[in-house]
Amino acid sequence: MEILTIGERLMIYRKRAGLTKKELAERAGISVSTVTKYENDISNPDHEILSRMAIVLNVSVNKLILGFNDPSKDMPKESLIKE
Repeated sequence: MEILTIGERLMIYRKRAGLTKKELAERAGISVSTVTKYENDISNPDHEILSRMAIVLNVSVNKLILGFNDPSKDMPKESLIKE
């Protein structure tokens, strides 16, 4: 079983929500480059930003952090990587 990072889960949930990085950034009140850093695991969101992104993505903070109900199971690997 592959363990996904917070960045990977964030990207998966963003794609499942049908949002671009720009849309997520605008709705969460952060920059696109910040979303990119999170998704690439260059940095991690603080609790406040994580909470805002969870609300935008309609998932719990626990799902983003801990990965309950692995979101990748519903999507082919190729679709997880492409923008």
